[in-house]
Amino acid sequence: MSTEWDDEELEPQREWTPADRWRLATWVLVFANILGVLLLAPIGDGSLVQAAQASGADEGPARLTFWVALLACTLVGNGIGAAAAATKQRWAILAPIAAAVGSWTGFLVASSLV
Repeated sequence: MSTEWDDEELEPQREWTPADRWRLATWVLVFANILGVLLLAPIGDGSLVQAAQASGADEGPARLTFWVALLACTLVGNGIGAAAAATKQRWAILAPIAAAVGSWTGFLVASSLV
């Protein structure tokens, strides 16, 4: 008795639906946001300190605004996005996009304080 295996049984093909693609894009964006924060936050903080020293202003309020906005947007936005992607919500991509926009807005507001 010989057993013949079909190629599809050995390597099942996964069909990607648009919802699957959006969920994957959400996860990629969440991890990109976190990586971006880890890499760019010290640079942003350093630039705020340099700008404050150049203008003679106090860097305390600008740095506080920057870090509070950055951490709040990153944690809340990416947390909601990851939870929504894990529960297969269609709107999951909006939260990490809002987190990125909020982080940049926080930096712009902080830089205007210097």
